[in-house]
Amino acid sequence: MDIKVSVIMPVYGVEKYLGKAIESIMNQTLREIEIIIVEDGSPDRCGEIADAYALNDDRITVIHQQNGGVANARNNGIRAARGEYLYFIDSDDWAEESMLEDFYNCCKDNNANLLIAGFTQEFYENKKSMSLEVRPGEEIFYVDKESFRENAHKYLGNTLLAVPWNKLYKTSYVRENNILFPEILWEDLHFNLDMIMDIDRVYVCDVAYYHYFRSRPESETAKEYDGNLFSKRKEQFRHVLKLYRYWNLRKPEITGEVYAYYAERLVHCVQEIACASSITTDEKNARIDEILSDKLSIKALKLQKSNSFMLRICIMVLKSGSIGLCKFMGQAIGFVKKYFGLFFQKMKTTAQR
Repeated sequence: MDIKVSVIMPVYGVEKYLGKAIESIMNQTLREIEIIIVEDGSPDRCGEIADAYALNDDRITVIHQQNGGVANARNNGIRAARGEYLYFIDSDDWAEESMLEDFYNCCKDNNANLLIAGFTQEFYENKKSMSLEVRPGEEIFYVDKESFRENAHKYLGNTLLAVPWNKLYKTSYVRENNILFPEILWEDLHFNLDMIMDIDRVYVCDVAYYHYFRSRPESETAKEYDGNLFSKRKEQFRHVLKLYRYWNLRKPEITGEVYAYYAERLVHCVQEIACASSITTDEKNARIDEILSDKLSIKALKLQKSNSFMLRICIMVLKSGSIGLCKFMGQAIGFVKKYFGLFFQKMKTTAQR
């Protein structure tokens, strides 16, 4: 059997959700697939569950390895893949049954090197659930480098560009360009930026077949504050700027939207600091001041051209330079996120369209 799509699934600590993810791929209408499950040293029963499914479906291969992280697991999946195209799924999400067939036909009919689609976010906040679609808004095929580069920013701020599971990748293109996931935080975006650096023939599909579990009943408690969040965000954005310099794309309207993408992440950094219970008031003040006085922050806030009214208000607060006002804004955002989570997510998703 010629394998049309290699599905790569890194697995760690998701025994409660793994069966649904695997079955959503097993039940795809596209049958000529292989399913490569990379069990990344999971401490629970994930390995046993994956092996049990493999006994009943000869399309499934399970790779057991010591814990090396999601990037390492995906890279080992790429090395083992035999399919014409690559697809990555997270092991706690699921996909509608026609997804791979529709994706494959779009790519094959147009000889596309990459397909980008929408996705559906699944939220569970304060004992209530909600589904929100994130979609490109139109179906379009970019046949050359220039046309895609002129429009890539449209898929940056709404997560469509960053993640791997709303895409189909041509295997030969990935291997010929030696593209792998770097073993760093937010490796997804870095992988995709490397993927699109010189790409042509990109198909954008206005569907939302993939279901992304944003929050679950057992994950409602607040996450511990990451003191390196700002530096990580800055490193990530520098990669974005490196790509646009490589493209030599300097149109003010595009530059404005690219910097608005970073400005939104600066607001998020301030919110995380303002709501952190693990640091003192003086530490909060110092870290917010670090963000406000950073040269890249100042440039982003000056050049950004956001289409979101709410984001523009938050940016005005940052540009004021008032640490107290920034803390108040961050705490207000955190309050809405905590007690009106679904409303917050709906407003945020709507603003990103």
